[in-house]
Amino acid sequence: MPTNKTAAIELRTIDDFNDNLLLYTRKEIVPKAPVRGSFAVHERSEYPCMDEVKASRRDYYKISFFTKGSGIFTMGEDRYEIEGPMLLFINPHEVKTWRATSKVQEGYYCLFTDLLFESQHNHQENLLQHPLLQMGARAVFSLTTEQSNYLQSIFRQLIREYRENAAFKHEAILIYLKLLMLEGKRLSAQTKEPARQLTAAQMLAHRFTDKLEKQFPIEFSHNQLGLKTAKEFAQVLNTHPNHLNASVKQATGRTVSEHIRQRMLLEARLLLMHTDWQIAEIAWCLGFEDPGNFTHFFKNHSGVSPHVYRGQ
Repeated sequence: MPTNKTAAIELRTIDDFNDNLLLYTRKEIVPKAPVRGSFAVHERSEYPCMDEVKASRRDYYKISFFTKGSGIFTMGEDRYEIEGPMLLFINPHEVKTWRATSKVQEGYYCLFTDLLFESQHNHQENLLQHPLLQMGARAVFSLTTEQSNYLQSIFRQLIREYRENAAFKHEAILIYLKLLMLEGKRLSAQTKEPARQLTAAQMLAHRFTDKLEKQFPIEFSHNQLGLKTAKEFAQVLNTHPNHLNASVKQATGRTVSEHIRQRMLLEARLLLMHTDWQIAEIAWCLGFEDPGNFTHFFKNHSGVSPHVYRGQ
């Protein structure tokens, strides 16, 4: 078994974020989050984000609204050229980078954690399970002038509630946050078909992909995947492997093994890109006891060896 190492991918916390703002502003920041540092909202011109953020994960969700300015944002393996006005929904789990490409950076951003919803179970279910905040959502939207103006009004109200100690402050913040997410859902619906009731096969497929995704990201080199085969997933889902495979194939067009293989391949690429772990360590984390089998798997599906991919 490989020796333990700390991941090279930085974990940025909401408290770190607020502390780091002091490096970029002369103003003293006195956050007034409703619950133990669980929420913050700022105007980018007043409290700028860093010009460059290297590969990192966070302990908070983030909604970024760019009214002016440009930059390069990556999430996982996907790269986005940001040119305001744009709206981004960012979850804590995926590896992200940011590099500003213009001096002017205007807009707003808000940060929040699950602590914000501790006493609001219904809100927690509606907001933290919002589809735009999940792994793989890729919720990056270009905006019209009308949409941008509407979002600015919501963010201005959020900032007012955040800075003042008015009655029902917590409830007001949750309402405006929900409005932001509702607008995001509307933007998403413009390019997607309306949601339909799930079939039994789709529900089982969703349970499978949820179990698969919750094994990632791999944060440390002493963590190893617990579920790696269709039989293992079927056992925890209380179904037969053949039934699971047929349902997943019907709902998604891909077999259980194909889903597992593609997700393991994606994690392998991210670990090769963003950590200094040895190939053998990455192989072990992904369930390959023999590094040679991992090299064969990676080369077979990526076209190059892990060493070559890392070098590129």
